[in-house]
Amino acid sequence: MSHSFSSTFDALQAHFNRKPPAATGMPPPGSMPAPPTPAHISGFSQGNRDQAHTSRLKVGGDHISHNVNYPLPNTASPAQHAVPGPVPDNLSRQSHVPQQVRPSQGIRATSQATRSFQLRPLRPSPQVAYPTVSPNIDNSRGLGFPAEHVSTGPPVPRPSLGIPHDRETLSRPQVPASSLKGPAVTPEDVIDPKDTATDALLERQNNLNAENPLPKVPASRKFSAKRFLAEPKPKRSAQDGHGARAKKKRGHRKAAELTGDIKYRLSMASNAYMDGRLDEALKWLEETIRINSETHRAWVILASIHQEKGNKRNYYTAKDYAVHLQPKDIDGWLQCAEIAITLRDDFPEDGDYWLRETRKHYSAALRVDSSHSQARHGRAAALLELGFIRLAVSDYTYLVEHCIFDVYALRGFAEVCVLLAETGKVQYTDRPQEAIEAYRQCIAYFRANGFDPLYPFEWQDVKIFVELLAYIEQYKDAIHELRSLSRWLLTRSDEVYWDDQDDDREWDVDNARRLEVGDYQDGKYSASAYGSGLPLEFRTKLAVYRLKLGHEDEAELHLKFIDPSRQDVSELLSEHPDLVLEGASALYEAGRLPQALHFFEPLRLVDLLDAESLVRAGRCYLNAGDKRQAEECFAAAIDGDEPNTAACIDARYELAKMYEAAREEREAFILVNEAIRLQEQHDQAREEQEKQGDEDEDVEDNDDIAPPTSLLWPGAERYIDPKSKARPKLKAKLRPKLRPLRPKTHEPLPTPRSRSEPKQTTRRRKVFGRAEELQVEDKLRADELAGAWQAVRASRASSDIDAKGPSGAFMSAAGKLVDDFRSYKDFYTWDKFLAYFGIHEARERYESRRGNSNLLAMAERLSHNVNPGDSGAEKQTKQVPVSYRGVPFDEWLDLFLEYAIGLAQIGKFQEAYKVCESARDSTIFSKSKEDLFLIYVTWAACALRGRDEEMCIASARFLMREYQYDTDPFRMFAALSRLCPSPASWYASGPVQKYMLRQIKLMDRAITAAGADDSGDEDGPPTGRVYPSKDLDITLLMIYGHILFISNSFTYALNYFMRAYSLDRHNSMVQLAVGHCYVHYALKRQSENRQYLLTQGFYFLHQYYDNKVASPEAAQRQEAHYNLARSYHAVGIPHLAAQYYRRTLQDVPDDSNNSTTMGRNDLTLEAAYNLQQICWTGGDPDAATALGQKYLVL
Repeated sequence: MSHSFSSTFDALQAHFNRKPPAATGMPPPGSMPAPPTPAHISGFSQGNRDQAHTSRLKVGGDHISHNVNYPLPNTASPAQHAVPGPVPDNLSRQSHVPQQVRPSQGIRATSQATRSFQLRPLRPSPQVAYPTVSPNIDNSRGLGFPAEHVSTGPPVPRPSLGIPHDRETLSRPQVPASSLKGPAVTPEDVIDPKDTATDALLERQNNLNAENPLPKVPASRKFSAKRFLAEPKPKRSAQDGHGARAKKKRGHRKAAELTGDIKYRLSMASNAYMDGRLDEALKWLEETIRINSETHRAWVILASIHQEKGNKRNYYTAKDYAVHLQPKDIDGWLQCAEIAITLRDDFPEDGDYWLRETRKHYSAALRVDSSHSQARHGRAAALLELGFIRLAVSDYTYLVEHCIFDVYALRGFAEVCVLLAETGKVQYTDRPQEAIEAYRQCIAYFRANGFDPLYPFEWQDVKIFVELLAYIEQYKDAIHELRSLSRWLLTRSDEVYWDDQDDDREWDVDNARRLEVGDYQDGKYSASAYGSGLPLEFRTKLAVYRLKLGHEDEAELHLKFIDPSRQDVSELLSEHPDLVLEGASALYEAGRLPQALHFFEPLRLVDLLDAESLVRAGRCYLNAGDKRQAEECFAAAIDGDEPNTAACIDARYELAKMYEAAREEREAFILVNEAIRLQEQHDQAREEQEKQGDEDEDVEDNDDIAPPTSLLWPGAERYIDPKSKARPKLKAKLRPKLRPLRPKTHEPLPTPRSRSEPKQTTRRRKVFGRAEELQVEDKLRADELAGAWQAVRASRASSDIDAKGPSGAFMSAAGKLVDDFRSYKDFYTWDKFLAYFGIHEARERYESRRGNSNLLAMAERLSHNVNPGDSGAEKQTKQVPVSYRGVPFDEWLDLFLEYAIGLAQIGKFQEAYKVCESARDSTIFSKSKEDLFLIYVTWAACALRGRDEEMCIASARFLMREYQYDTDPFRMFAALSRLCPSPASWYASGPVQKYMLRQIKLMDRAITAAGADDSGDEDGPPTGRVYPSKDLDITLLMIYGHILFISNSFTYALNYFMRAYSLDRHNSMVQLAVGHCYVHYALKRQSENRQYLLTQGFYFLHQYYDNKVASPEAAQRQEAHYNLARSYHAVGIPHLAAQYYRRTLQDVPDDSNNSTTMGRNDLTLEAAYNLQQICWTGGDPDAATALGQKYLVL
């Protein structure tokens, strides 16, 4: 039996298709042939079709008559189903939209078959009126019938027959409205297909399937109404692709009409704003945004109010929300970007954030208009500052391609091309050449068409162009272009004969050499158009390029203009220090070190040299034989602001070579290992930079631009869509430091200092300094430290007891003193001193990476020369010191401990650990047992402050190992484990458990065998000490029992608890532990005799209870009530638990003066809460409510 829908669709097909006359072979007017049935479908063929029964629809009046074929299932005849007449080509490929018949009266249909049905009268639908349309002869002919017979009714899509078609047949042409004609249709003539055609066809289907009745179909067939009343879909073009769907309209929805209350509040806010009542206007706007946060006018007024108040951040936030509500407003996006740029200057600490905001707004503006040059300029600059070099170069490339004389885009394009070339990747080596070609096109345009006032070509552009040529080492072309372009800017472009001269006589100040040129006409141009008109910066460029080409004589003529010995030094260094440094660097690279030193010295005196220039100056001093000045230059480069640059590594290497030659192997060894560590970090940073080099290509602009997350008033986030506050996190690659364009060298790129790099605290001793200079320096250093000691003592005397932490003056002075103590190598062993700087670890990593062979060779050579044993022997022969810099070592230890606690109080826990470690490793404090005890107690206090349970257990382990046979270290271990608010993972760790068990075994052997040797700790060799006591240590037994207890090993824990109970039967702690161990063991599934275990447990618990209740202190009695109640509660005896909970609530201690860190003594809250749960579970909500209101209301 066929499906109900398929039969219905067959009936629909028969209703809207009629059999054409056989005589003419053409369908009658107003009808169209049925599409051929595919032969590949099972059950259908050309020779075997379903029998069609024809019925005549008779329409009263002047309505059209139709022949309609109704195919009936299982009654087919091949002759009756044949389609007479030819089928047009267009109908063989496409199906057509049939025209609906709209009679104004009832339709009576009679069938030739034995079955007949009566259609209900049509009810007009006045809601729809179809306009009068004109015929289209071409379209009507294409459909196979005359245009005058085309129906004026609405197009009705042909229902599917349930047969799969290919995509080509599904593409149905639509008849345009202009191709139809006929009289205007009134609303009364419009039918409702849902009420007529659908119901009639369903009734027809039920009659046809009387033999096989189907379930009744509901009269309200939504899909039928949707199908019949649907608007004709537009025809898809071929360029949309095979089977492509129509594109949806993108963009924000149209804003809804403002409601009355919104309009009222906006009006009140506007009036208040116009009258100057800004606070009142803010309240109205807050209410408006609370009701509807998408009110654009509210955000605009809010932005104006904050602008008048001077709230720049809130002004930006309101403007940003406003422009998000009108995303097509390109001016709004540009205004927001300009505000973000202003905020970046006002708040430099958030510069990256405002740059990302600027980029976001410019990107949004470009989505509105991709050809907007201002927005693209702004986004390119923001991307460049953020470090997205490849995204920036794409924007600059677009600008340069669309406007070849845009000098602003050319400047940025040249910069990003050089930055990409400096990455060292092969695909970017030709980037500078692209920038050069772009500049050539720009220059050719200006030469041919003149200057553009909107894009002024200035001296700056000439400088960039010639530096690009020098960057690719085309120095001859750079000189040629510099001279030609300078001549052009000075309005002497017609004197092209100067290009034939090999020297720069054209730019001499006097005319002596210019007069030797035959084409030169003296007096044609003023003197300012020649040598005096050339900027000093370009004269320096000529000198540098001449030195690169080996034209030293010509370079000397230019260098005399920036020679400090020939000019006013103060004026020259104040106005052009960069030119002097550039000349000095060019002389150094040309190998003229004495003359370069002549330029370096004035800059060094006024501290205008960077690390790289200091290294070059130091090498010049070494070449001159002045080791003292060279040492100062290298030391200054090491102590610079950028200690991780390649220049600082070279400075350490050069200074290490000097110290090695002076037989200062220890200083040289430290320096070379520092250089190895920095080089390893430098190489690692470069590898990470190269690894992340392609990440910026994957960063795309987010289409869903999020408004800012800053709030305009407290609670405003409740009225804003939380999804809109999600921001994409951008990964910005480290941008190389910008510097003037220069030729490529093999020097590594400078990298930022690593965050993990420890701060260098060593104060270097000058080896090559004069004796009087060293004395003066030591005296200054001593005075500085003496002042620091005075500040420390003054801070101690004036410190407040209630202060939350140490003062800033104390921390600063104490830091200087501790660093000075740690930098004194005689206070540490050689391996500890090296380990403090991480030398061995860095060297091992660097050797595995096969780093700089020179550094590794020097380190290997110095490691053999340095003999720490000799220095240790010399120390033993010296007298034991009792003070350092006039301060006793006891006071130094107090300073170390106070400084460590101060660091822990301000949250610097790792630095506090390092200070404690430095004090422990010192040879001064490591010999004293009392000093070590204080150091480890301080270490444990810092760990408690940082909630570091691992460090707490490590400190307690040291105390238990050093004071092995005392009870107090075990109590300290238990107290530290109790105070540290973290899970008991380290308390019951394997090493601790093994150590405790060894101590118990040692104790047992000592008692049973009348003495036993110590087996020592697992961290060290046996100490050979003997257990002195003849009694068991109850604390040790209880600690190990609790370790087993929290590990759920109750059977083993009972052994040690019972041993402790045999030693002290009246100890309430032992009784409580034994009782809880029995109870918890009874609650386990594997327990054999649960009743016996519970009886034993509560026997010991009641012993504990009786001992505690007899105490005169209320806190002890309340503790006993609560613990027993909690035990009954755990085993499911609530009536007894409730009795003891009530006793807990009655016996309340006075806990007002309790300020201990161990917790509260009053257990009222806990007891009330547990009792409330019992009442609620027992069905007494009134009692639970009363308990909550009395005890649990905060």
